[in-house]
Amino acid sequence: SFTMVVAIISVHFENGLFMANNGYEFGLALLAASVSLAFSGAGKAALDNFLNKKFS
Repeated sequence: SFTMVVAIISVHFENGLFMANNGYEFGLALLAASVSLAFSGAGKAALDNFLNKKFS
C-alpha cells in the first residue's frame, strides 16, 4: 500500500486522474484492492487455505 501511495504522489499525480495521460487511476485501483485484501483477507481464494486442505 505504501508503495502505491508513493508512486501516485511522486510520479502520477501531476498527470491527472485518467490513465490516458499516465495518471493515477490505475495506481488508485491497485491501492484500493490491496487495502481491501489487507483488511478482509483473501478467504476461500487464499493460497494458504488451498494448501491447508491439500496437505491435511
